Amino acid sequence: MTLSFYENFISAIKSEKSFCLATVVETEGSTPRKTGAKMMVFQDGKSFGTIGGGLVEKQVINKAKSIIENQISEICSFSFDSNADEKEKMICGGKMSVFIEPFGDNKNLYIFGAGHCGFALAKAASAAGFVIHIFDDRGDLASKERFPMAATITVGDYKKTSEEFSTQKNSFVAIMTQGHSADADVLRNVLDKNCSYVGLMASKRKKQQIFEKLILEGVEKSLLDKVCSPIGLNINAETPEEIAVSITAELIERSNQ
Repeated sequence: MTLSFYENFISAIKSEKSFCLATVVETEGSTPRKTGAKMMVFQDGKSFGTIGGGLVEKQVINKAKSIIENQISEICSFSFDSNADEKEKMICGGKMSVFIEPFGDNKNLYIFGAGHCGFALAKAASAAGFVIHIFDDRGDLASKERFPMAATITVGDYKKTSEEFSTQKNSFVAIMTQGHSADADVLRNVLDKNCSYVGLMASKRKKQQIFEKLILEGVEKSLLDKVCSPIGLNINAETPEEIAVSITAELIERSNQ
């Protein structure tokens, strides 16, 4: 590899960016690159270096993006003459095994609610290094156009999506849906997912109503005691942007404990 590749690798390590290093560890038949070829893949899909280009490199990039989320290394095999239509097939005909390993301390923030505060939080927390995951039941708000910084966007019923979503390492949850009932549904479902942080945006009265409802349903008070509500550090925040700053500060405080 060239010196510039390793200089970029060291720079990414120092910046604490989340990325994957993809290394060709075995080849069979004719392949564009041989064992030892490397490529860095970042959270937004951008890459540095190459393992051969074409469809296989695209597949490696997509796989690396998912590995950035779950922080588990994998050895993946790719073929240069299958899993593609005739237009995309490569003529090499070989096979390649690639070791994809994540770097950086990935912090996943799951935001339930894509309204004004959810949008402001996504921007602020993304700038602070959190990987953003958006959940909402309104497709016009929860879109890639509106949330280009989001790693994933899930549109659907809050109760169902909060039941089905799985947390990754260093998981943080911010609940700020548009209704009391949806807030309660999400909170009930995330309490047992072993998150590093669960925050609920609510007034004192709203918090009391939701907590009383969940206790009557059998939720343990000890779990509710761990919920940060009102959400965010107390800086007398009023606007969505100010609220986002207060929440992001609380997330940073919790992640550095």
